[in-house]
Amino acid sequence: MQADRTFNIATLIEEQKTGRFAVGLLFWCFLIMLMDGYDQTAVSFAAPAIIKDWHVARGGFGPVFGAGLFGTLVGSFIFGYLGDRLGRKKAIVIGSLFFGVLTWASVWATSLQELMLLRFLAGIGMGGVVPNSVALVAEYAPKRLRATWVTLMFSGFSIGAGSGGLVSSALIHRFGWPVMFAVGGGGSLLVAVLLIFTLPESARLLVVRQRGEETVRALVARLRPDLNIPADAQFVPGEVREKQRFVFRLIFSDGLASITLLLWIVFIANSMALYFLQNWLPILIEGMGVDPRGAGLITTMFSAGGVIGGLILCRFVDRHGVLAIISLPAIGFPVVALLGHGSSQTWLMVAVFAAGFCVVGAQYGLYAVAGMIYPTSFRSAGVGSAISVGKIGSVSGPVVGGLLLSMHLPITQLFYSASLLFVVAAVFSTVLALLYRARFGAQHAAQAAMEPMRRSLARDS
Repeated sequence: MQADRTFNIATLIEEQKTGRFAVGLLFWCFLIMLMDGYDQTAVSFAAPAIIKDWHVARGGFGPVFGAGLFGTLVGSFIFGYLGDRLGRKKAIVIGSLFFGVLTWASVWATSLQELMLLRFLAGIGMGGVVPNSVALVAEYAPKRLRATWVTLMFSGFSIGAGSGGLVSSALIHRFGWPVMFAVGGGGSLLVAVLLIFTLPESARLLVVRQRGEETVRALVARLRPDLNIPADAQFVPGEVREKQRFVFRLIFSDGLASITLLLWIVFIANSMALYFLQNWLPILIEGMGVDPRGAGLITTMFSAGGVIGGLILCRFVDRHGVLAIISLPAIGFPVVALLGHGSSQTWLMVAVFAAGFCVVGAQYGLYAVAGMIYPTSFRSAGVGSAISVGKIGSVSGPVVGGLLLSMHLPITQLFYSASLLFVVAAVFSTVLALLYRARFGAQHAAQAAMEPMRRSLARDS
């Protein structure tokens, strides 16, 4: 490979040993996901205190939750495109600064209308960092570890979302609901500034776009310190269709049409269940007679279960692709249906943990699969489009929840309604798995067969 001074980026990444560069990449992407997760759920944990402070109805928070998530829909689509044009790093930094400032501004909101507008604007930045972070990690990960790396990175989102419960339990009774937004906004701005100096750009994307040769050389030197990279080295992406310019129809081309549509449907159903539960759990649990501090701690178990579910699922996704995500919606159906029958805080903690394990774990699997399906030249846009369409479910879940609450339905019926979404996700993910294996099955089999040889060559070198 060094004899002709031409280096294949895909091969360099496949043969890398997990070291300082990989750990640093995962750490910084994990950190921004942590702040993204915290800021998205801060309003949910602040909501019970705001309801009491402003004397508003619980159902009135449906549009507030929906506005923030609608902003993430807009942001994931816009920033997904910008990430492919400007670079993953620039898109992540700009999005982080944007939602940090708007989250901080929520401290001074005085009405639901103001809060709704601020949550929408902040959501644009929050939605923007996700597809670019997924794409950046996926483009540095060896194929055998791609789902694992994406899941490790995205576990920061669930940890951040769950930490809102800890912050609310510890601080709201002392400082009031604005503390939720002050912590989120300040932390996000700090992380965004640090990313300017620490986050690497995608070497694959730079080579595909044929720019930044010196930057690529420096990145490869950090990625593979075991190699001697000459000053006149040439780099090739090593992928098919790497020079194609993105147009929307590409995500439906080359056998991707049915796969993309099914991926969107599963994203919508799972996101609807996820954000219904994530936004309304603190209020619903308080409605079951649990005190505010206890409700915050119980809701934290939703994110804790999600982290563990995602980490367990990711290894199966690496080996079996979409097929691995079918089981979680099937298990989640009865778990969520029984959630409203909680008789004690211990039962609620166990049930909420199991619900998070299923719904958040499945979401992790979907992000990882989306990162596998699309090639580098339009991976960020492909992932971004799936996330954007999935936000239809993210927005409608909390809004429908607000409508159901305004109808004064029993809490048990609310959880029955949420559980039906798991049936939809299970059915369509099964069809998606079959099509995915038909389209990519031979490719995965070839990769699995080559893996022992790659490891042997890496040891010999």
